[in-house]
Amino acid sequence: MNAESCNAMLRRQGGFTLVELIAAFVIFALGFGILLEVLGDAIHTTRQAQQATQAALYAQSLLDAQGIGEPLREGGSSGDFDDTYHWQLNVVRYQPQIAAGSTMAPALAAPGQAELFQLELVVSWGNQYLQHHARFVTLRSMTPPKAGGQLPSGQPPGFG
Repeated sequence: MNAESCNAMLRRQGGFTLVELIAAFVIFALGFGILLEVLGDAIHTTRQAQQATQAALYAQSLLDAQGIGEPLREGGSSGDFDDTYHWQLNVVRYQPQIAAGSTMAPALAAPGQAELFQLELVVSWGNQYLQHHARFVTLRSMTPPKAGGQLPSGQPPGFG
């Protein structure tokens, strides 16, 4: 091999140019930045879902216990589940709405007949800058105790 053919061979075997390396690095950096943003959003969404699920579990446990052991009473109450989650419960007697033009008159509960109560629970969590609230509303039927404190036969306390 002569010197001329060696020089020609070296020119053909050249690697990437500096411009090509910079372009590849920029494309890699953009792709990596987009990936980090997508992962950050996914983590944020997962955290919000976890907090909402925790609020729903706390709400279910509080609502399930209402009217058990002692009858429901109209009024409001509030408290804390822990340092993060707080609750506010409002209980009101519920009167079903009668459709317009209906011949049915609103029925008042007769003594010993089941009464309906609407329970509205608001669970809140967050910090001073961003508060989250979840509202849960349900109806609960209660059969008042008979005279002398006895329950209707075969019924657990508080259920009609």
